[in-house]
Amino acid sequence: MNEYIAVMDIGTTGVRLLVAKVGTNGKPHIVARDYTVCHGIRKFKIENSAEVTESIRKVLHRIQEKTEIVVRSAYISISGAHVKYVRNVDSVPIASVYTENGEFGPGSETGTVTGSDVAALLDKVEGAELYDNEYLLGAVPVKFTLDGDLQTTAPIGMKAETLRVDAQLLIADNTYIDSLSACVRAAGLEIDGFIPLSVAVRALLGSCADPDASTLFIDMGGYATEFCVFYKGSIYYASALPVGGGTITNDIAQVLNVRREEAEMLKCDYQIADVSLVTNDVDVAISPLADGKSRVVKCSEIVGIMQARIEDIFGIIRERLDVDEIDTSFIDRVVLSGDGIVGFSGLAGVCERVFRTKLSDIDFTRNTAMKAIFTYTSGMIMYIASMLPYGMKRSDIERVQQEEPEETGGNSVIKSIKDKFRGLLGRFRD
Repeated sequence: MNEYIAVMDIGTTGVRLLVAKVGTNGKPHIVARDYTVCHGIRKFKIENSAEVTESIRKVLHRIQEKTEIVVRSAYISISGAHVKYVRNVDSVPIASVYTENGEFGPGSETGTVTGSDVAALLDKVEGAELYDNEYLLGAVPVKFTLDGDLQTTAPIGMKAETLRVDAQLLIADNTYIDSLSACVRAAGLEIDGFIPLSVAVRALLGSCADPDASTLFIDMGGYATEFCVFYKGSIYYASALPVGGGTITNDIAQVLNVRREEAEMLKCDYQIADVSLVTNDVDVAISPLADGKSRVVKCSEIVGIMQARIEDIFGIIRERLDVDEIDTSFIDRVVLSGDGIVGFSGLAGVCERVFRTKLSDIDFTRNTAMKAIFTYTSGMIMYIASMLPYGMKRSDIERVQQEEPEETGGNSVIKSIKDKFRGLLGRFRD
């Protein structure tokens, strides 16, 4: 039986929506996607709730218009700036069931772990005390242990008397959850749950080479940079900064005194993070704001501005890690993502100088077959699909067929051609 899941990433530059069908093999297949620009979130706060709500409505409407898919509920992204991680451990007998008094009953006669057992265990491990300003997003299983001995990440179908889980509880700031939920629900969308970037990235890394390699992951978006450290496949550390690719653009605009639109063009034309790599230091004509007259600057000057900001962002990340006593020399690799930095050359040298660690060549666009702007949402889809057997709920998705007057004769042939052409457009249009 096919199940549908929808995920929405509400970022600092736009709203992205993916809809996937998960088949009986557990593999997700993307059936709809859309993106729209949105600047309603700044510095991890919702500054313009009306803009956020309208952008959500827009992508929902365009998805329905292009594919006749109505998305009534979805999983929503949440910045790591609002999330903390708490380790918790619990266990249940196999197969565990709730009795009338709320206790766990005896194990099953077969002693084979089922999806219901894992779902009951995850429900139990989520039973942690919270403060008034905290909101429990859920529990991410790190590893399962059978009978206190055998460890696995996929326990279903295995024999055991007792199943234990080591999990990370995801706890968010209640105030931000309330404001984000209000925007989503005002757009007519129900919320299936919230998925932080670190959880989505963990799913993405699991499909890459050396999934257990210790990794510093940096995602630079428009006006936010999130970073996580993964150790032995689990989330070890996560944080965020209120700067990103848009900050680089602002630097160019301020230093060269040009319009922001021109600064963005200059950034896109000269995506180099290291001045030493500029082999042809060409003259570049710019139009300063003061008098509007063109003047000439060297390409190396533009690159120098961008290099300074990238090194500054990486340096702040390094300082955060140092304060929390995370030695980057023991990290196997740095992985970069995000439309604020993807495409820059020379990043390997910057990573080695700042973090004393090599830059990995992992290309998520190749692994997911999706554009860079959909990396986060692709990871969300992969994670949720992997958790469906453990009781994670599917999204409320409906296909609506547009009714048309019945036609006969030659008109029916024309209608058939139109329908086929409309279907092709629905599959290939962005």
